[in-house]
Amino acid sequence: MGPDADAVPGSAGAPPSLSVVIPAFDAAATIEAQLDALLAQPGDFEVIVADNGSTDATRAIVERRCARDPRLRIVDASARRGPSHARNAGARVAGAELLAFCDADDIVGNEWVAAIHVGLGTHDFVTGPMELALLNPPWLVTAKGTTGTAGLVWFEGRFPFASSCNIGIRRARLLAHGGFDESLHVGEDIDLAMRLHLDGTTVAYLPDAVVHYRYRTSRSAMFSRARAYGASRPELADRFRSRSGIVVSRWRPMRNWLWLFRHLGDLRDRSGQTHWLWTAGVRVGALEGSVRSRHLYL
Repeated sequence: MGPDADAVPGSAGAPPSLSVVIPAFDAAATIEAQLDALLAQPGDFEVIVADNGSTDATRAIVERRCARDPRLRIVDASARRGPSHARNAGARVAGAELLAFCDADDIVGNEWVAAIHVGLGTHDFVTGPMELALLNPPWLVTAKGTTGTAGLVWFEGRFPFASSCNIGIRRARLLAHGGFDESLHVGEDIDLAMRLHLDGTTVAYLPDAVVHYRYRTSRSAMFSRARAYGASRPELADRFRSRSGIVVSRWRPMRNWLWLFRHLGDLRDRSGQTHWLWTAGVRVGALEGSVRSRHLYL
């Protein structure tokens, strides 16, 4: 680690007006592209890489760049595995009252920093679009679709949420609500938005806060991720019911099971197979989550 790598840039003077936090675990293959995109942008901001115990060259790469750019620093966030812990660790040491979160395997758009900064001038909680074409092959974009790329995404039609790879929030609001739930490795962004929404803070959508999002490309990685997403839904539905008294329909996803049977023929081509496997993974995960929550959520 370079000297003062954990110190706040500019701590001898005024703090930065925006702190960008990047949780990172074994991100050596992608993190430099994200840092390039961030540090090329103008503005009074710092970038905090919260290293979640990487075993590859992630830490060495970031430390090397810290020596060249005083806006960048790295903090040890290895006490507990998971991106939620890393984000919270970064937020706690941030020098700014305004926070932005992005991920180590994506690339923020050219106006992302400015858009988040301006948006947080009038809103407590913001997000923006996810662009898919830059970092993913066309067949994968076709397979996954464009849901959530050009507007707010809603949890079961009850409240909008911001994906954890594209969040702006006032630090005081985040910390007042306990930060990201570190018991969740998937769905922590939905849980945070739920708590804020029920307290009267709804996420605002900023069209210029673009993040170029990177999908996993291997079948096994995609299916595993889909299962994790699906498994989080029953617990999130139960949390919403316990916090709000509103019951989320557990039968609406039944149509996805019917879709799987009707589209078995899609397995013949790569794009169709990817879409089918993702949908199947979510549904299998939902059944697994139902067992854990003891409430059926198809």
